[in-house]
Amino acid sequence: MARFFLFWYKTHMYAFVADVHIRPGFVQDEDDFLLWLEAMLSRADAVFILGDLFDYWYTGMERDHQGMMNALSSPKVYLFPGNRDFLLGNHPSARINVFSEEQVQRIYGEDVLICHGHTLTVRDPGFKILHCFGWPVIAFLDRVLPEKVKQAISRFLVRSSAQVRAPSVSIQLDTASRRGVDRVVCGHLHRGIMKDGLIVLPSFLDEGAWLEWDEYGPVFCKGTIST
Repeated sequence: MARFFLFWYKTHMYAFVADVHIRPGFVQDEDDFLLWLEAMLSRADAVFILGDLFDYWYTGMERDHQGMMNALSSPKVYLFPGNRDFLLGNHPSARINVFSEEQVQRIYGEDVLICHGHTLTVRDPGFKILHCFGWPVIAFLDRVLPEKVKQAISRFLVRSSAQVRAPSVSIQLDTASRRGVDRVVCGHLHRGIMKDGLIVLPSFLDEGAWLEWDEYGPVFCKGTIST
């Protein structure tokens, strides 16, 4: 598990968002998120995008998302791969901060595990097998296959995800103590959870919601951003 450290001071605010699921060809998806991101970058000291920014991803798609790529290159943006867009790790741009699946950050005196959430689930054996054995193969194929083939594979994986993932998938409330941290912040479940040791973000796609964390603590937000 990697660790990275920034200087965190009180009166600063940090934003977290998950499960935007921008769909290729749906321009409004991208436009809505870019408006949110632009407004948030004017207020937050850092924006953590906790995976599944895109509904699916393969190398080459960046040519169709230049506006998004430019926005993600902000030094304030920290991008985490999700189970739908884990191939962002293959993206060659050094301008975009794409982290590994799990990172630990010191935030207001707490050691916080930040990730998308797919590595934390229980009762999800089908996905665990795919993650362990299938993802390395897909990451290799992403580097060598033609784009049309990669697009077909990506769409197939999205369609089959409901069959691979069990409907009872969850993240245990004691995950933080089992991982040796004070708190976990993630997404993936598409439902909001706010407990002492676990914060699961609601889906931005479904609810237009995000998390803000300042000296008063973390809080879910939704709706219009005030500047």
